[in-house]
Amino acid sequence: MTSTDIAMTRSPLTLDDVPALTALLNRIEAAEQQGEPAEEPSIREWLTMPGLDLERDTLAVREGETLIAFVAVDVHTSLDRDGRVRCQLMGGVDPARRRRGLGAELFDWAEERAAQLAAERHPANAEAVFRAGGGRDPEQETSGDMPLSGGADVRPLLARRGYSRARSWLVMARELPGATLPSSQCEQVQVIAPADGHAEATRLAHLAAFADHWGSAPVSPERWSRWWSSHTARREFSSIALDAHGTVLAYVITSEDKPGVLHIALVGTRPEARGRGLARAVIARTLAAASEAGCARAELEVDAESLTGATRLYDALGFARDAVYGTYEKPVGRRD
Repeated sequence: MTSTDIAMTRSPLTLDDVPALTALLNRIEAAEQQGEPAEEPSIREWLTMPGLDLERDTLAVREGETLIAFVAVDVHTSLDRDGRVRCQLMGGVDPARRRRGLGAELFDWAEERAAQLAAERHPANAEAVFRAGGGRDPEQETSGDMPLSGGADVRPLLARRGYSRARSWLVMARELPGATLPSSQCEQVQVIAPADGHAEATRLAHLAAFADHWGSAPVSPERWSRWWSSHTARREFSSIALDAHGTVLAYVITSEDKPGVLHIALVGTRPEARGRGLARAVIARTLAAASEAGCARAELEVDAESLTGATRLYDALGFARDAVYGTYEKPVGRRD
């Protein structure tokens, strides 16, 4: 019996799908080489993220007992910086089952569900946008323009559906220990690893730091708590800068998604504290702590068009540009 003889079924994802979904994501990773292998604990945490209703917000396609495609919809409960409703569409199709129309089918379902959820959560006159990841940009040969690797099968589909590139993200990396790091000491500021009791103060600093960033929307305490206590979180490598009143002025939040590789997930400085070298100080402490613990590499992603000069800071700290990823958007349109 061939795969085309096996009936395909459609139903929501469940927590029982964690092993199968992890395996599917790793088959996709092997084909697209994005450097993001999936682990079952992380997938379980994602499927239980506050605000994600598996029964209503996910759809899985199975070929017999094999999970071959899925999609999930995440509509933010708050408006972003520009007053828009952010409708994130996430999914994938097994590389061996592509070119059968499954991607278009899942996009149809996801866009309809996202528009419905946006209407439920936000006023009718709020602008809404569909947002989807476009994968990594192809690498180019030094002597020409022939792609070597990278890219994403989803980009032609996004173009046909009216999506356009909205933002580019740089992946930057630094070997550890690497070049000598600057001092993490700052006058009248304490730079330390955060404790459990610093979670809310750090969230408030993040809300202030990212209020002027493209596409950013406030993170709820529930979601922040999940990120803060994730099984890959590395609190001992994270850093915060505290003033005399205990206010978090700057922060670095880290995780270890791949053994020996420090992932700098979030970096931010309150607007009123910028220009004092605090971001440099908290990053320096984080890198030093990770290096001392034996991490061999540090990675981060940064908005290529950041208005805060983040790319210049990372360049100065010895990070080099490793890859570029694209985010694509399409307006949902105003809802009557």
